[in-house]
Amino acid sequence: MSERSYSIRVEFLTMRRISILLVVVGFSLGICQIAAAQETKKTRKTVWDGVYTTAQAERGQASYGAKCAMCHKPDLSGYNGALKGDHFMEHWRESVLNDLFANISSTMPRDAPGTLSEGVYLDILSYVLSANAFPPGANELTKDTLGSIQVEGKAGPQEVPTGALVDVTGCLEESPGKGWILTQATDPIRTRNPNDPTAEELKAWAAKPLGTHTFGLMDAASYLPESHKGEKVGAKGLMIRVPGGDRINLTSLRMTGLKCGS
Repeated sequence: MSERSYSIRVEFLTMRRISILLVVVGFSLGICQIAAAQETKKTRKTVWDGVYTTAQAERGQASYGAKCAMCHKPDLSGYNGALKGDHFMEHWRESVLNDLFANISSTMPRDAPGTLSEGVYLDILSYVLSANAFPPGANELTKDTLGSIQVEGKAGPQEVPTGALVDVTGCLEESPGKGWILTQATDPIRTRNPNDPTAEELKAWAAKPLGTHTFGLMDAASYLPESHKGEKVGAKGLMIRVPGGDRINLTSLRMTGLKCGS
């Protein structure tokens, strides 16, 4: 075999080995991604997964009757159904259960907010879940699990509704005749904090991948956006869903220090 033929054969075998290796690596990565997705699906919980026990809800019903029923009524219909039914779901869906717990434990009972024990608040929350037809399960609801349990309708997650306080990351741009807009924006997620972001939130905004949405920004001029055009920003505000383009009525707009596309 000539030296040239030998060199070509070696090069061919080398490239073949690399191709096989790439296929194996790609297959392995695919397996890992599938496994990760399956693990996420397995560990993700919603209020439909039986996150409290029947006994816990029964204790909660007794505590609710003693501490809450005077204002919220025995059937939970008080305050326009704040704790039960469509009004309850529209206000709390797409939130984690910890948001609801934080609200109940910091504002109730109305005449002595925050005075009950953590266990009693968990029991009352369990009763509220039971009254809204979310099923019981084998394990009691605990404080540690609240942050990983999603509140959603039986049909599954939906887009956040008009009037919801949201958190969005995107690129700040000026739109002729429309003021300022957020492009390449992420899916809006519920937030219960309308104020300026914490250091942890800013870090999360900077790391979050951009999305595909565009939102008009109401009252953006008060945040002096001119010198930040093209930057990646985090926005908080009230979601306004209207024909022709959704908008965010801003309560906070802060820069991440990053340029979009960099």
